[in-house]
Amino acid sequence: MNKKSILSALLGLAAMTGQAQNTYTVSCDVSLLNEEYAKENVKVDSFYLADFVSQEPITEKCALQGNKIAISGRVEKPQIAALLLESQIQNGVRTNRFPLILEAGDIVITQDDWMSCRVGGTPLNDALFDATREIGKASEAGDKDKAVQLTKDYILAHRNDLTAALMLTALPHSTVPEARKVLALISQCGEVVQQHPVTVKYVERLNTLLTRPQEGERFRDFAVEYDGKTAHLSDYVGRGKYVLVDFWASWCGPCRAGIPKVIALHEKYKNRNFTALGVAVKDKPEATLRAIKDDAIPYPQILNSQAVASELYGIDAIPELILFAPDGTILVRGNNRMDAIEQKLAEVFPE
Repeated sequence: MNKKSILSALLGLAAMTGQAQNTYTVSCDVSLLNEEYAKENVKVDSFYLADFVSQEPITEKCALQGNKIAISGRVEKPQIAALLLESQIQNGVRTNRFPLILEAGDIVITQDDWMSCRVGGTPLNDALFDATREIGKASEAGDKDKAVQLTKDYILAHRNDLTAALMLTALPHSTVPEARKVLALISQCGEVVQQHPVTVKYVERLNTLLTRPQEGERFRDFAVEYDGKTAHLSDYVGRGKYVLVDFWASWCGPCRAGIPKVIALHEKYKNRNFTALGVAVKDKPEATLRAIKDDAIPYPQILNSQAVASELYGIDAIPELILFAPDGTILVRGNNRMDAIEQKLAEVFPE
């Protein structure tokens, strides 16, 4: 074999090796999920990989035969993706999304139960999910400070790979001090993390939180049209009463689960210069009205606010509760602040 032939053979071998190094497989057994769905006479019938942020398909949708999923392809560089499992239900399509890092190698998704999973088999997925498991143990043990510190340590140790972008979103960020700490941490990460769409979108949310009305500030009014009438937040807030506003929607499970506590506070203090108020966001008025009837909600409501109220108050997750003072000053706000609200009302209205 002459030198030219040897060189051609080596180049061909190098190309084949490069292709092999960029090849991935994703496998998953969905038996547990299908066992749970069988109670509703439903099963997973199709699957595909999609971009985590845009949800644009990465692979073609495939019909599922049995319980085992296998997808293969090529990836030039790691990317944040998700395995989407679709099931046909009476009102449309139910979709389960399992996040993962799509990278070269054999990626294995293992279900711990029908609601959650672990991803492993490749370097970035192993690192991310091993850390997630340790953080989860700390949280379950009630050591939230340790869980937060483990999360921060991981982010700094992986500041130059995509897993840090996903881990960032797990940090507490519902208050101004928390948001500022997260932004400072992001500034210490490399470009691959800072410029990823997951991080960019997250930074937008944090900046919205920093510019929204904060505790200690006056309320911002809004107007909503429904059924030929205009309702204002100022019809209730800033008029001499303490007002607990619940931003909610009929389709929001956590909202509906939290309504009994709001009702209890309304009933307890309604004769003591206090009222609760519901503001329906991104919901059809007829659906809101059905939920009001079904849940026997006794306090007033502002219907059909759609995105007006949530954008003005920088709300990116519901339910969001805001307690206003009689002059319209925000006393407490947040989507996990019921304990703080109950404490504040107990101080204002002692037994």
